[in-house]
Order: sequence, then structure tokens, then C-alpha cells
Amino acid sequence: MRQTLSASPLTFRRSLLVAGPGSNLTLEPSEPQKTRMIAPTTLVYWTRLGFAVLAGALYNALGLHGPDVVQGTASAISIAIGIYAISVFLVKYVLRYGPTELKGPNKHITLGIGSYIIWFLFTTILLNTIINPGPY
Repeated sequence: MRQTLSASPLTFRRSLLVAGPGSNLTLEPSEPQKTRMIAPTTLVYWTRLGFAVLAGALYNALGLHGPDVVQGTASAISIAIGIYAISVFLVKYVLRYGPTELKGPNKHITLGIGSYIIWFLFTTILLNTIINPGPY
């Protein structure tokens, strides 16, 4: 005859004291184990942040800053929009997150856009400062 107990902490501690070697007393969890998964919104946010750092690094690695400020700014905006479009494509068609997973009709486009812009600017400016130091 096999006896089962629920796996509440108090019952579990008591059963360790009661169930000795050779006992047929077993523990079974009272609720199924929960696997930890990353929420879709969190995954999209961190993916966008990574793509922003990638865009800033590509801008500096490819030397797109150009001969003047206008051309450098235009190429920075172009690469930022291009990489962001790739991230939107990734979220919508590869990860297949829609309005239900992201809790909104256009969240696959707008989620993480502010942090994307900030991190793109931060990475671009930091790497540009490191790669092209001033005449100090």
C-alpha cells in the first residue's frame, strides 16, 4: 500500500521525520511545477536594447560618420531605422508575437522604442569618442 502526502512545507518537514528507510511513504507535489519563462514583453524589450547596441557599433565600425555633420547624422538615422525595422520583422514574423502576447495592437512596433533610441545614441557617442579622440 502506497501513501501520498501533499508537498506543503509543513507536511514535507513532517514527512521527512516520519518516513524512514524502507518506508513506502512518497511525496507528490500538490500543484504542477512552474517553468520559468521570459515574458514576451521582456524578451522584446531586451532584444531591442541589443539591436540598439549593435546598430551603434555598426555605425562606428563601418565608419559612416561622413565628412560633415549632416551626412553623419543622416547615415546614423538611416542605420538606426534600418536595424529597428529588422527588429520589428524579428518580433512579428520570427518570434510570432502579436497583440495578445504583447498586450496591445501595435506593441510589436512601439515596445522598447525609447530605450532603443537612448541606447543607440549612447553606444554611438561612446564608441565614436573612443575610436576618434579629440585633439587634446
